[in-house]
Amino acid sequence: MASVVLFFSPGSCSRVTLVALEETGVDYTVQRVLLANGEQRRPEFRAVNPKGKVPALLVDNRVLTENVAILTFLARRHPEAGLLPAADPWQEAEALSLLSWCASGLHPLVTRLRLPQRFCDLPGSADRVRELAREEMIGQLSVAEERLSRQPWMLGQAWSIADTYLAWAWGRCPESGIDATRFPHLCRHHDRTMARPAAQRAIRREATG
Repeated sequence: MASVVLFFSPGSCSRVTLVALEETGVDYTVQRVLLANGEQRRPEFRAVNPKGKVPALLVDNRVLTENVAILTFLARRHPEAGLLPAADPWQEAEALSLLSWCASGLHPLVTRLRLPQRFCDLPGSADRVRELAREEMIGQLSVAEERLSRQPWMLGQAWSIADTYLAWAWGRCPESGIDATRFPHLCRHHDRTMARPAAQRAIRREATG
């Protein structure tokens, strides 16, 4: 039995990996890294992940970082969990494309919306950074909204872990000034995704650490 430890921060994108672990049903432990307190910069965590980011997954004393890599690893190690399509290489590649879009397209926009000072620290610049990020995010979200108007999940009739990453990103948008009424299908998708038992267990795990 492999030893599995997830380094996470509540509310961050590490929630997606928490959900994935809960979907697999494997035994794992967690180590909380509070980003708001700067714990990601502490030497003890930098020894785990020199990049100073979560999630980081420790499997038998080997460390894997970056959500797309971690989720792909878990999906291939536990195909029975259905994290990603396993039978069709094209469908798996499409799912990986969606994960990459969430990680490199939507996620950076979430950061610009919530932490604009990381991108420009000139006086009075925060509002403009947010405004530009909001405009770009609305355009990107429209892609998902249109897709979800035709099908229940991003890949069609079956859930994948890409849905959870999308739901995490969307969940931070209304609180950042994006009008949720413009995206009814994303709202329903988010609620359906986060109502999954594994997602509910992951949220409780975040709270208890």
